Amino acid sequence: MNTHSNKILEFDKLKEKILENIVIEENREKIINLEPYKDLSILNNELKTVKDFMDLIEFDGGFENIGFKNICILMDKIKLIGTYLDVEELWDINVNLRTIRVFKNKLDELGKYKHLREVIGNLPNLKSIEDILNKTIDVEKQIKDDASLDLRDIRLHKKTLNMNIKRKFEELFEESSLSNAFQDKIITERDGRMVTAVKYDFKGQIKGIEHDRSSSGQTVFIEPLSIVSLNNKMRELETKEKEEIRKILLRISELLRTNRDDIIFIGEKIIYLDILNAKSLYGVQNKCNIPSVSNREILSLEQARHPLIDKDKVVPLTFEIGKDYNILLITGPNTGGKTVALKTAGLLTLMALSGLPIPASENSKIGFFEDVFADIGDEQSIEQSLSSFSAHLKNIKDILENLTKNSLVLLDELGSGTDPIEGSAFAMSVIDYLLDSKCKAFITTHYSQVKAYGYNEPDIETASMEFNADTLSPTYRLLIGIPGESNALTIASRMGIPEIVISKARNYISEDNKKVEKMIENIKNKSQELDELRTKLSLAEEEAKQDRERAKQEMLMVEKQKNEIIKRAYEDAEKMMNEMRAKASALVEKIQKEENKKEDAQKLQKNLNMLSSALREQKNKAVEVVKSIKRKADFKVGDRIFVKSINQFANVLKINETKESAHVQAGILKLEVPFDEIKIVEEKKEKVYNTHSHKKTPVKYEIDLRGKMVDEAIYELETYLDRATLNSYTEVYVIHGKGTGALREGILKYLKTCRYVKDFRIGGHGEGGLGCTVVSLK
Repeated sequence: MNTHSNKILEFDKLKEKILENIVIEENREKIINLEPYKDLSILNNELKTVKDFMDLIEFDGGFENIGFKNICILMDKIKLIGTYLDVEELWDINVNLRTIRVFKNKLDELGKYKHLREVIGNLPNLKSIEDILNKTIDVEKQIKDDASLDLRDIRLHKKTLNMNIKRKFEELFEESSLSNAFQDKIITERDGRMVTAVKYDFKGQIKGIEHDRSSSGQTVFIEPLSIVSLNNKMRELETKEKEEIRKILLRISELLRTNRDDIIFIGEKIIYLDILNAKSLYGVQNKCNIPSVSNREILSLEQARHPLIDKDKVVPLTFEIGKDYNILLITGPNTGGKTVALKTAGLLTLMALSGLPIPASENSKIGFFEDVFADIGDEQSIEQSLSSFSAHLKNIKDILENLTKNSLVLLDELGSGTDPIEGSAFAMSVIDYLLDSKCKAFITTHYSQVKAYGYNEPDIETASMEFNADTLSPTYRLLIGIPGESNALTIASRMGIPEIVISKARNYISEDNKKVEKMIENIKNKSQELDELRTKLSLAEEEAKQDRERAKQEMLMVEKQKNEIIKRAYEDAEKMMNEMRAKASALVEKIQKEENKKEDAQKLQKNLNMLSSALREQKNKAVEVVKSIKRKADFKVGDRIFVKSINQFANVLKINETKESAHVQAGILKLEVPFDEIKIVEEKKEKVYNTHSHKKTPVKYEIDLRGKMVDEAIYELETYLDRATLNSYTEVYVIHGKGTGALREGILKYLKTCRYVKDFRIGGHGEGGLGCTVVSLK
């Protein structure tokens, strides 16, 4: 891509905005060197992935990249056998491995964001390395006591020795004869040895080794003789501790070295995710969208905003080239926004071709241009002894020599900086060359001859930046199809320039120029009339649409009221029927006890069923109800069930799925009852010891308990841990928030006694810190 064009289109300033979201230092250079893609398919894959990431940020919590590092560099550091990483570097590797694993699990659980998941792909399983690092390094980035048996013994000895040293000092402090000798009864450290502060005048009373003096000389720091041997022992233990820690770091570094390729593979994914996150965050923060990019030489921008102008102040622009015309000629007064329109077209094209979201509608379309050429602004160069016009000529020469059909050209105030007649002729000649090359171009001018020329050319569309002559200010709206007027004399008149001066100025304007200005004025007036007609037509269509909608709603309301009345009537009848059933059930129970009235009971039940069915069918015919999903029987033949309509237990004889009913026998009665009147009976089972049957149900790798009372949270947590254990999870995240700390304390207390828990720790960087507890399951 053209370096000069990138600079004047301020692509570098745009990159600085992206850099604000970069975490990995080495990625800064990649963003600074960001340039358009050379392969269309790779570019489109990148844009689709950025779109997925933007959606993830907006709708699914995004991606936490706190603590991201370039772990590939760390792996290069231990290429040679015998080299090792320090504790902080191992912590960084652990954080990065865990972060990307959790992120991958999140994407798999969501089941969407296809392109993002494809980019990450199948990551190697390095959970065992994470576990070792977790067991070795604590949240303070220190080696844990139980990282090895030797280290645990050494630190235990150090702890005991430290207590002995303190006891010796306390005995010294308690001697009455030395009560005035000590500056403060405190223990401090000098040169790695435990000492105490003694007043200078009393130093002879304390037998020991002087290590240091205060700046005033009034205090000396003495190591009492009774402490010397203990301090020596402490130094020996510290030396052993350092050596043991070095051995531990060597062992872990060797483990990492054996998995070097897998870790570098993950490290490269992390580097890419950091760049992807920076692009996507910029897109979300600035309300950007992903345009469609194709091989067609077209540039169609809807509601496009210049990304370096405050989004609340910039006026969106909509324009298109490449479909009906190849060149858009923009005219209008200075400070009217022509240059901003040009820069918006060029910068948004560079952004899209570099895989960045753009501040424009998602309906925008951008061609896969080979190059973007621009000649914008004052190019005067004192160093090269070039005038403004000469500098423009140099740029235009370079553009004309290098452009192709698949180029986008942006020329600001073409032909300006010299005699207007010659400048106009030069501008029209350059435009002819661009037309012949069939490239796509945006050109601005305020020359009348060029306006008229562009208006009459079929492959050129004219446009203008609107100017409000009443307020003497630009509106920054781009009007397609309308060439701009020259407002110099109008502005001068309104600013109070004497009328005689304005009148003479008008006389100096040539007849041809007057015709051009008159033509432009007529076009503008006609366009305004068309706009007014369009507005009226749009309002009329909207009113008609609202009237149709109102009528439709009123008709629906009437139908709804009719249905409600009919529905209520049948509901009343059904209520009455249910009351009859209740009375009948009592009668049935009584009749079943009397053998001689069996036939009466069966006849009664048959009549009740017939009446109930008739009511239901009539109701369904009269009332338009939403079709419900066909219900399936959740019982089988031979099951013991309860029939609500007769308040009796029964056995299932036959199931009719089509009619959604079942034939049942309740004592001496054989009935057909609908599924709705059947209730499943929970049979009491005998207790069986030493066996457990659990249904495995899917469960997330984390549970959020924020805002809950302690008892309620522990109840939910116990259920969750039971399900997580069944799903063979080894590590889960319990989110309790920070708050007052009461919920966290309650949960930690429960975890200490929970039978599912093997170990737990407070969340680290990228895991929620004090607001989250990471639980290892048995």
